[in-house]
Amino acid sequence: MLFPLLLASLATAPVVPRHIVAHSVDHLVGAVVLAGRVTDTLGQPIVEARVVVLEANRSTTTDAEGRFRIGGIPEGTYGISIAAIGFRPRVYRLTLSGATSTLEARLLPSVVELAAIQTTATPVGTSVLESPQPLSVLQSDALAAAQAPSLGAVLELQPGLRNSSTGTGIGKPVIRGLSSNRVLILDNGQRMETQQWGDEHSPNVETATAERIEVIRGPASVLYGSDALGGVINVVQRELPDAKERGALLRGTLSGSYASNGRAPDGSLLVEGARGVIGFRATLSGRRQDDVRTPSGALFNSGLAMQGGSGALGVRGDWGSVTATVSHRAERLEIHEDPSEDPTATPFQRIGSTRVAVNGNIATSGGGRLDIDLGGERNRRREFEATGATDVALGLLSTTGTANLHLHQVFGGVATVLGLSAMHTAFEKSGEETLVPNNSTGNVGVYGFGQVDRGRWQFSGGRATTIGG
Repeated sequence: MLFPLLLASLATAPVVPRHIVAHSVDHLVGAVVLAGRVTDTLGQPIVEARVVVLEANRSTTTDAEGRFRIGGIPEGTYGISIAAIGFRPRVYRLTLSGATSTLEARLLPSVVELAAIQTTATPVGTSVLESPQPLSVLQSDALAAAQAPSLGAVLELQPGLRNSSTGTGIGKPVIRGLSSNRVLILDNGQRMETQQWGDEHSPNVETATAERIEVIRGPASVLYGSDALGGVINVVQRELPDAKERGALLRGTLSGSYASNGRAPDGSLLVEGARGVIGFRATLSGRRQDDVRTPSGALFNSGLAMQGGSGALGVRGDWGSVTATVSHRAERLEIHEDPSEDPTATPFQRIGSTRVAVNGNIATSGGGRLDIDLGGERNRRREFEATGATDVALGLLSTTGTANLHLHQVFGGVATVLGLSAMHTAFEKSGEETLVPNNSTGNVGVYGFGQVDRGRWQFSGGRATTIGG
């Protein structure tokens, strides 16, 4: 099946000037040092501005003189994101080559914080205003304030989104009226295939320790396949810390909250660090809730309990980077039934989900790069008829493996991505009830995507073909 796509947009953001100066120093072959200075419109240095090499997952902050330096970047074309509080963020599209590339950046003062940089809607990093796809980004304080037990509840106030919920712990995102297997859910780029079976099956993904959530409203089939007919939701984790250009570091974040309705505590812990080319991160999160109270009384059997954690380890070199991540999430969700049908019903679910992922970003000849994303997930969902029951009424066990290869290259000013995607899913049922039979599926797809920037105009288009089995 072919999925053509042709999109064009008129961006309202100002045209970004590009300043590149290259000169020779002793360096490792193929590695570039990006150095420069960030100032305001009067030429005064901006302190603590965040500089991110988007596709290389490298970042740093400016010093007291507004200067920055990031070494060991493979040659190629990158988006350079620069942001600081009180200034309008900018993305510079630069080709880094030689030994050292220098960027002199100026930021415009702004009393309005604009939307964040995104990488989900297009094959190259860009800003929300310059994206040809309708896009929302939830991050920082807004993401912290929106925290809820389900992904649908976290996103329900975003434009064009609603929450299809059968309880406080079960909520599916709905994009413009489409949900389930018409909306693709990604956990840091890894596909989730376990939320489409019924109205009580929501995505199991943790947002408490995420850096941001990116939402594409509308079809994105070329990049993500036919499951993205309604849109894509990507829960993005922050990049691992980097200590190549500085000393070893160790830092952490502890957050918590409490809601009086249902006596619901919620907390998360993140610890990360780096030394040399090695970076790591560990997270823990948990929440619980008793029955929700309403003016008419408590909703019986509406509580929940969740615990989760993850660990990530990565290495960065002049050739690129490789990161391995493992995460586990365990949930117990009570399901409030219609009291007019059975006022004594106390069904509940137990859900365990384990994911592993290996992500690589490898430099290639000609200034390109190869992204390698390998992932696996084991999701076990068990439903019980009543509190204290031990016999499984409905059991669902899904095992999914995914592999994605993306070759990024610039040809004549066209940012091009050639990709190959493969997926295999095995499904087993158990228990007294049957929702779907045992089955397994597999498919392979290839696609090409191109994007051209012409000042305020951006054009993008692509084509994909898939083979199912």
